[in-house]
Amino acid sequence: MTAATEIAERFKRETANHEMTVLHDDGLYRHVRFMAPNSGLYHFDLVTWPGYLSISGDIDGYVFRRADDMFQFFRGSAWNGEPNFTYWDEKVTAGRDGLKTYNEDLLHECVADELKDAEENYPGVTDAWTNATTGILPDYYTTTEQDARYALEQFTYLPDGENGKPFRFYDTWEWNLRDYNWSFLWACCAIVWGIARYDAAQAVGQAVAS
Repeated sequence: MTAATEIAERFKRETANHEMTVLHDDGLYRHVRFMAPNSGLYHFDLVTWPGYLSISGDIDGYVFRRADDMFQFFRGSAWNGEPNFTYWDEKVTAGRDGLKTYNEDLLHECVADELKDAEENYPGVTDAWTNATTGILPDYYTTTEQDARYALEQFTYLPDGENGKPFRFYDTWEWNLRDYNWSFLWACCAIVWGIARYDAAQAVGQAVAS
């Protein structure tokens, strides 16, 4: 299960009782609130003005900038009704510091790829890395990006009895060890879901009016 799938399922659980309240609706100027009755937990507001959409509430806030009508932008750029995370990432103008965070799983994937090739010339290097980074008192820690990058820089390995050049990781500064923060993924799910609820209410209102 991907992180995006996990967040989508989490979002459904955490907004199961949310109701929509339209606080302002004047063309491109909108303020729509979603929250559960008698609870502010995971509530969020969608606010638009020409060229911008902001999402805020009981989550990290973000501001997106792209088209005059940002509801239309998100409708048109979603993937079959699903969030387009990588594209929408580029449109964030406020809250960028909270977009991505260190992901230890990405470190493990990068290391595993590197050591798979290294085993041929350095048998036992995978076990050596594992021993150096696990246990009660490991030589290196990998729970934070700073610690992980230090471990990559410092780790060396030479099989017993060898007199050659020890194994080291190279060019690890190029490794991407960051992935989207859950709050950004959640916010993108909220935008898609919120606009869909708004559109459904608008359709009902138009049907009644006709």
